[in-house]
Amino acid sequence: MLKPKRRITRKEIKRDPFLETIDKLENSFEKNKKSILNIVFVLIAGFFIVNFLLKKQDQKNIDSNSALGVATVAFENRDYENAKFQFETIISDFSGTKASSIANFYLGRIYFENNEFEKSEAFLNTFMNSGDAEIFHVGTIKMLVHIALQNSQYDKAITLLDNSSRKISKKDFIELKIYKIFVLKNQGKNDKAKSLLEEIMLEKNLPRHLKQKSEELIGMM
Repeated sequence: MLKPKRRITRKEIKRDPFLETIDKLENSFEKNKKSILNIVFVLIAGFFIVNFLLKKQDQKNIDSNSALGVATVAFENRDYENAKFQFETIISDFSGTKASSIANFYLGRIYFENNEFEKSEAFLNTFMNSGDAEIFHVGTIKMLVHIALQNSQYDKAITLLDNSSRKISKKDFIELKIYKIFVLKNQGKNDKAKSLLEEIMLEKNLPRHLKQKSEELIGMM
């Protein structure tokens, strides 16, 4: 006589752990399908937006540099009114670019040469705060110091010179030291000026033009 088949309970069925994990993931996906798809769509959209903005910024930099080249040529040709208009346009149309920062320097220089020191100072300070184009750094400091001296702001001039020692060559550093001697002398601080001048004269391989300036200052003391 055949024995009745024994019923196998669910607990006794051995499940593959990997299959169980797949089942759980499938169930979780089905429950959260809408939220997951929304996240995927947001990520895809974010990728395309970032890629678009990067390409747009690259084109903006190309266009701004091209405009800066044209404006610089006008400046070098002493066509200052035309150059001023073009630099102003660069600042307006290409805000945030390196070209826009450099345009501030050139506008500051144009106004400086026209003795419009208040306007010049505003543009030069904007350029300095941008931290771009270190090649123009020393020239900017010289103009700002000159403007400060025009207003008898000796302490301001010295602060500008002291803060300018970062990221400049040793030759430029010595040249600005000579400017500081001139400021101290005009301020009536001859002892400090002489002390600083002695430091400079002790420098080895002092460039000829800086040595000449130093010797001129010695004669003025």
